[in-house]
Amino acid sequence: MKQPRKQEGAALFIVLLVIMVGTASAVFSANAVSHEVRGTGFARQQMQTRYAARAGLIGALEWFDIFGPSTVRDLMLTPGSTEGVQFACVSGSGCYPEPELANNRRAYRLYPQHFEALLSQDGGITDGLLANLPVDGDSSFGATSAHAPIVVIDIYDEHVVSTLAPGAAAHGGTKFKYMRTTMTARGRARLKAVTEVPHAEDHGRQGHETGADMRAYIISGPFMTGSL
Repeated sequence: MKQPRKQEGAALFIVLLVIMVGTASAVFSANAVSHEVRGTGFARQQMQTRYAARAGLIGALEWFDIFGPSTVRDLMLTPGSTEGVQFACVSGSGCYPEPELANNRRAYRLYPQHFEALLSQDGGITDGLLANLPVDGDSSFGATSAHAPIVVIDIYDEHVVSTLAPGAAAHGGTKFKYMRTTMTARGRARLKAVTEVPHAEDHGRQGHETGADMRAYIISGPFMTGSL
């Protein structure tokens, strides 16, 4: 039996409504998935940056241990030193998007060149003081990542005290002194191919970079009384 024309129109309307609802749901789901993927990528990049800063901090502790607290303290007290472990950040070279240390500041900054200088300089024939760089782009982020990590470490707040270090003998009468120092590793994940012009007020930072800082409070020594 032939259906009335009004029922045919109602069925067509219902079919179109179902199609519209299905299309809207699909668009909403695709948009939600896109945001989830982007959010996951941001979280992964932040975690990688944090790991890079932590690796830089551990590398700085090893660097500190190689040269010893006396040498590090001398570097902190003599800004602009020409020692072999001194590297300057040349303005405009893109060595790091951080303001340079203030003049006469009792502090010292470790750049990637500090660690590179401790690697083997003859292709592995002679061992270096470090076997590997603490932060490597391909190992940290992956060779196909659009971002590359860069880390510098500031050493500051040095104080020489005669207070016993944790774990030392508590019987007293010691003639040793210790240096208490703060280290802050400043890690950034930056785009390998720079397609944007950083603003001067942002100290050369990119709009799509992430940052993470790690801090350590260390006690080094001991020093004999009178040596400092």
